[in-house]
Amino acid sequence: MSHFNVLTQPWIPVIDLNGKRKLLGILDTLEQAHQIKELEDANPTYEYGVFRFLCTFLMDVYRPEDWKVLADIYDEGRFDMEKVQNYIKQCETEGVSFDLFDKETPFLQTKYNEEYDKNLVSIARLNIAMPRGNNHIHFEHRQETEQSLTYAEAARGLCALNLFCTSEAQGYSSTVNSVPPLYFVFQASNLFGSLVYSMLTREEGKEVNYDTPPVVWRNNEEVVPKQKETSTSVLYGMLYPCRRVLLRSEMGGIVKRMYFCQGKNYVGYDSWQDPHVSYCITDKGKSSLKPEIEKEPWRNIATILGKGPTSPVFVNRIIEHKLADEVAVKVYGVATHKKRVAQYLDMQKGHLRMPRLIAENETKRNRIEDIIVAAERMSQELGKCLNDCFQEKKKEEKKKDKNKKKMHNSIFAVQAEFLQQCRDTVLQDLFDEMAAVPENKASECTDKYLDKFGKKCMACFDQAADTLFLTGRELLTRQKMRKKLFNALWLVGRDLERDTKG
Repeated sequence: MSHFNVLTQPWIPVIDLNGKRKLLGILDTLEQAHQIKELEDANPTYEYGVFRFLCTFLMDVYRPEDWKVLADIYDEGRFDMEKVQNYIKQCETEGVSFDLFDKETPFLQTKYNEEYDKNLVSIARLNIAMPRGNNHIHFEHRQETEQSLTYAEAARGLCALNLFCTSEAQGYSSTVNSVPPLYFVFQASNLFGSLVYSMLTREEGKEVNYDTPPVVWRNNEEVVPKQKETSTSVLYGMLYPCRRVLLRSEMGGIVKRMYFCQGKNYVGYDSWQDPHVSYCITDKGKSSLKPEIEKEPWRNIATILGKGPTSPVFVNRIIEHKLADEVAVKVYGVATHKKRVAQYLDMQKGHLRMPRLIAENETKRNRIEDIIVAAERMSQELGKCLNDCFQEKKKEEKKKDKNKKKMHNSIFAVQAEFLQQCRDTVLQDLFDEMAAVPENKASECTDKYLDKFGKKCMACFDQAADTLFLTGRELLTRQKMRKKLFNALWLVGRDLERDTKG
């Protein structure tokens, strides 16, 4: 019989403060967390899944009452390994096993039950980068039946599975957050600080029961397929079992197949407040912020990193208690098809930062939000004018719509380049300047950058046009569209000035 103890055997990929890459077990990771820069996995879902698991593990170890307890832990500079060892002993007295292949309590899995566990499926189900079902082979080129994972990879996959699953036919439910949202974690100078300040305290989670039911590895309750639940606890919800899974080990330390079927079906979305999620609040209610292929997270930065009900809980804590001069986060997500939700389109990972002096100031946040909206409008106008140029080019060449996709891709690439330039400017120059100016100068600051964005937009149009539109008739259309774009950008500036004064 195979064994893999996640406490001691290496499976967590880290980079230490000297840039050295290592694979560690849970105990070594926590003991060295103050000497580790961050987790790093080629698969962003695995990286976040392991981070969330460690965060949940520590929340169960410490049960922090309020932010002051977290501040005390942070001030210690490292995790209390005696406390961690005592927690593990308590778990083991309860019958918990930290072995992936334990017969009675396989870690982060469900014990075999012949009533539910009837189908063995490919291990590809544990890694969305692997081709299977509706997912195209755009990450790698082996077929589903050829896939395998090492024990270490499978352990990481178990951490991520229930955080990024989508609703499918035959009663497969999505995550505790419905469609997989964008997840955010605090980014400190080392893993220790990132984990401490990404935890949720009992006081912050008081609207939801903190530990009843207990965390998944201490919960003996059967995971019944399709069983609907309208509420859960903080600790159980962090790794809520939307799937039943049981690994089958193979010779050579790999896993190719596993038992896999529907897990619980969480339907109480309104009652669940995820500590690592940002929310959109409208007249229709609250919904978690979702990844979008054509809209990068930075464009919602005022919603994500500003003080208020839309931000992750830890962001508000950092701002309110001035725990850091800068609110810096890592972002993780998977974009899914809008109509075929079970189809994954892209895995996302990124970094966002905002000086606390902006995050805590509503006026400055509003001005940042205004100029991002203005940049988005500029991008739309840029796309419209380029599209008109393409339409004229198509008439002249008397071509049909067979190049429509190529045209769309060309326009999108120019818009993406413009927005990337805006992003770099906002997150660096504008933030530094906005943090330093007094509140009553915030509008002047954004006005200056609005002019810069307008010039960048015109430059992107000219650069694209110089390459794409060269004949006499095309040049006339180009000149006309350039004037149209210039006027449209002027209107964007006028509207921003009016809204700011209004």
